[in-house]
Amino acid sequence: MDTIKRILDEARGSIPSNSKTALAIDAGLSPEKIASAATEEGMHEIAGAIFEVLQVGEEPDGNALDIVRRRLLDFRKDLPASSETAKLIDAGAPLDEISENAEEEGLFSLVAMLVEAEQEGER
Repeated sequence: MDTIKRILDEARGSIPSNSKTALAIDAGLSPEKIASAATEEGMHEIAGAIFEVLQVGEEPDGNALDIVRRRLLDFRKDLPASSETAKLIDAGAPLDEISENAEEEGLFSLVAMLVEAEQEGER
């Protein structure tokens, strides 16, 4: 659930404080209820990020860096060519640069995945 907490922390600062989603986060509702509120309000990136984490579960065995690369390339497939984050992924930019740009573009699930990978690498 650490990944979901990171997504919610990132999202909370960028959504109106009186929105159903913000109120659900502040009330400590389940990730499913928060995602439902986000969907109702058209905050599909936040809802998608939460649902993705809930569905993914445990990562397959393998080198952590290989897993990050694989997930990064999978994520890239869904980005438009005009996305700065997509351009950085294509150019093989450092992960911290990709993460920073992804945050600017509101790609919270990607940011959470990269932060989690960075923390795993520090262990």
